[in-house]
Amino acid sequence: MSKSKKSTVIFIVVVLLIIGALAGTLIIIKNLPSGTQNVYEVKDLTMSSSRDSNVTKGVVTNSMSQSVKLKSDESVSSIYVSLGDVVSIGDKLFTYDLRSLQLELDNKRLLVEKANVNIYGAQKELDKLKKTEPIEDPTDDDEYEPEGESQTRSILNTTVDGTMKAYQGNGTKKHPYTYLVASGATITANYMKARCIERPEKRYEVLEYREDDKVTGVLIYKVLLVFKMDGTFDFALSQTEDGFHIDVGDDESYTQSELTYAINQKQIEISNYELDKQYAETEYASVMYKIKNSTVYATVEGTVKTLTDPKQAKTTGEPFIQIIGKSGYYVQGFISELQLADVTKGAIVRIKSIADNVNCNGKVVGVSPYPGEAEKMSTAGNDNVSYYPFVVSVSSAQNLKIGDEVEINLNEKADEINYILKSFVMNEDGSYYVYKEGKDGNLVKQKVETGMTLYGEYIEITKGIEQTDWLAFPYTKGIEEGLPAKHSTQKELFGEMY
Repeated sequence: MSKSKKSTVIFIVVVLLIIGALAGTLIIIKNLPSGTQNVYEVKDLTMSSSRDSNVTKGVVTNSMSQSVKLKSDESVSSIYVSLGDVVSIGDKLFTYDLRSLQLELDNKRLLVEKANVNIYGAQKELDKLKKTEPIEDPTDDDEYEPEGESQTRSILNTTVDGTMKAYQGNGTKKHPYTYLVASGATITANYMKARCIERPEKRYEVLEYREDDKVTGVLIYKVLLVFKMDGTFDFALSQTEDGFHIDVGDDESYTQSELTYAINQKQIEISNYELDKQYAETEYASVMYKIKNSTVYATVEGTVKTLTDPKQAKTTGEPFIQIIGKSGYYVQGFISELQLADVTKGAIVRIKSIADNVNCNGKVVGVSPYPGEAEKMSTAGNDNVSYYPFVVSVSSAQNLKIGDEVEINLNEKADEINYILKSFVMNEDGSYYVYKEGKDGNLVKQKVETGMTLYGEYIEITKGIEQTDWLAFPYTKGIEEGLPAKHSTQKELFGEMY
């Protein structure tokens, strides 16, 4: 079992044990005779949680290394260190060649523009399709029946040869001969030889492949062949379920079913172009980020162990530069490409140990301009985006343990929500109240305003009480305003679980 899963299981078990013990304690409290009422300080009944959603995960380590590989299209313009140099966090290591990065940026921009053009063109075609009036289905018109064929009968051609029989059409562009072809059947030389002969006019034919090899089955794809008078031919492939789209010509005509397929596929095509655009824009932003961060700095304190010639490094795939860090306290985290603007070198972040609930600050000492390869497991993020590693330096004086899984809140000043046990809040006709100790030491009924809930056992109090107030269990038999309050402890409330 992974440490993350193990920690989660332990957390759940502990929460359940606390809830169980609390339930037993509350039963005892509820049946106490009226009189002096035990009250408990609000801060002992609350749980805090960050309001900021800009949180990722990381692991505490006492040693870090920094390694940079060069891609085939990347070049280095300046190198600031030598093999064996001792470097500190923040020292310059090298600078990428901005000329190659600028070329890459231009290429990514062209991809964005190409996607825009594709979307525009496809939208125009879709608008045209939506205005197209469907023609009458030829299967309902004897004029387009091949001679000798019954209108109600479909013929499956197991091979594509010169003996095939069409089930509709008259060979014109508007109504081509249409053949139902068995799945897997391919065009034979016999078929092409029989069609590519001198003829007084063009001949249009369509080979259809349908689901279950039935004329009523969903059209999977079709091949349009145009046999010319000079013995040559043209062909085009259209697929209605996956991949290919149906081209829209100036004089194209569609039956109602064909028009429906065409509109559907055009809409899918536009959606794919929009995805292409989103991807291209993300790639463009990634290169722009690399340009802004073209100078690479040391993210660990240590020694330059590897420094390879840039050309050789690109050829072999080995690290161009590698630094072996000294012992210290670091947290390795990963940030989504959508959040790159939220974490910068030198920023102060908040660290919270999941196991020990230790809270402290750390300093971002480096953010990679390149995504990690297999590190998505360390963040509960979106698998459809790339994640970039960053390093946080933490003082060794903090009570963190090596190997601890921690939460990294990228906003040092993020608000926290204080949740209180729901069992200490009562609901009367849609309004919420608590019994708290008044200034005279006796209970008063205080109206409160609530917000979100947590784990189903806690509720946010936005107004009405403070952390220093003392509350009584509101469902104790005989409880009422004016009863004397007696300060009690967590141990008295939770018993041996405290």
